[in-house]
Amino acid sequence: MRAKVAEHATLFYQDGAVVWDDYLHHRRFAISETAELLCRKFAEFTDVDELLAPLAEDDRAALRKVVDELVEAGVLVVEGSPRHERERRLLAGWGDWGQAARHFHFASRTLVDAPFQDADEHDAALDAKLAVRPAPAPFRSLGGTAVLLPPPSEEPAWGDRGLREVLLARRTTREFGPGRMSVTRMGDLLAVLAGPSPARSRIGRSGTVFKTSPSGGGRHPVELYAHARGVDGLAPGWYHYDGLTHALEPLGVAWEPAEMARAAGDQEWVGRAPLVLAYTGVLERTSWRYDTARAYRVVQMDVGHLSQTAYLVATAMGFGIGFTAALRDELLEQALRCDAYHEVVLGMSALGPLPE
Repeated sequence: MRAKVAEHATLFYQDGAVVWDDYLHHRRFAISETAELLCRKFAEFTDVDELLAPLAEDDRAALRKVVDELVEAGVLVVEGSPRHERERRLLAGWGDWGQAARHFHFASRTLVDAPFQDADEHDAALDAKLAVRPAPAPFRSLGGTAVLLPPPSEEPAWGDRGLREVLLARRTTREFGPGRMSVTRMGDLLAVLAGPSPARSRIGRSGTVFKTSPSGGGRHPVELYAHARGVDGLAPGWYHYDGLTHALEPLGVAWEPAEMARAAGDQEWVGRAPLVLAYTGVLERTSWRYDTARAYRVVQMDVGHLSQTAYLVATAMGFGIGFTAALRDELLEQALRCDAYHEVVLGMSALGPLPE
């Protein structure tokens, strides 16, 4: 029998124990020091009898028992077995993206017996949580001096364009024309993207809020930042947008086009944009309500919803826009003062006049 360590799991240390995390089947259990050391001998398919042959009879029997237990537990995969075939198919589909991608996907994948609460049960659980742990605020202010933006237009001219027309006109723009953007138009854009919906602006007891883009559970974890380089009436630099007060909070960092391009994975077109929006995810807003790993998928979906709204509004306004997730997260974290353990970088949109 030839066997190797399964590649649909990881090992980690917790509370002094070595834990086998089988993310494919959602199983976690501690393994012994002997088992962990033995696994190192099976990094690739290895003949069990040949490996144990040099040992004394008692040692060979003891270790063979451990090997059999590891095979039974799925820690070791036997060559040619149904488990080996399933793993081969897994690696064929996910191998190019590496361990992290398949771990994230399958660890947050729901199985056939996954429990779900109905609406009443979920509401009751939230009420109980509110009694001991307040909900995180759906809007955030960094404090300090803020730049109040002009009030959003109630009936802007760009809103007269038909939905179908805007949808068909939507394109990803990587070239921008000359000229600048007005701070009024920028303010209208930010208010539509990240402000409370004028149609239903009340903040719920659990921190839910309605905006123009959908969000899982109304949590809206996506925080919006703006870098102005060619906006009339606004000093160049990074700002945090406070959607509740419709104000920009200067972060004291201004990037040259080359710095912006470097943060955007060396994409020079992003550096040339007069306005760049950065999206981050405040994880606590979503995790407060949903305590399963699957909720991290929802945060990723939320930025997709929001970036599509940015595409459509920018198109209706007559601007070019392009979204990118090819970023050097750490550079943005430093500029935006993000604590990467609690607020994660998700993507950026670059906007500007359409080329002539």
